[in-house]
Amino acid sequence: MTNADDYAQLPERPRADDLVVEVPAFEDDRPQPEPAPPAAAPELVAATDFARTSHARPSIRRTQIRAGAWIAGVPIVALAVIAVVQILLPR
Repeated sequence: MTNADDYAQLPERPRADDLVVEVPAFEDDRPQPEPAPPAAAPELVAATDFARTSHARPSIRRTQIRAGAWIAGVPIVALAVIAVVQILLPR
């Protein structure tokens, strides 16, 4: 049997029922933000959103900045300490 015989017949089409995945529904009980008020100026909407979120918990971005400072800061401080020790200690 050759490779040409293997590809002479196409497989049958999949049924639509085989491709459907049922996902159980759940109620989204997370607090929803208030809808943005109608405004004539987008600056007013942006200022309102900023004021609403300025006292909120730290966001993921702030956490990432803090983690990045630790990840970058520790090796830099270690290298600085090693450099100072090498300069101050005579050979």
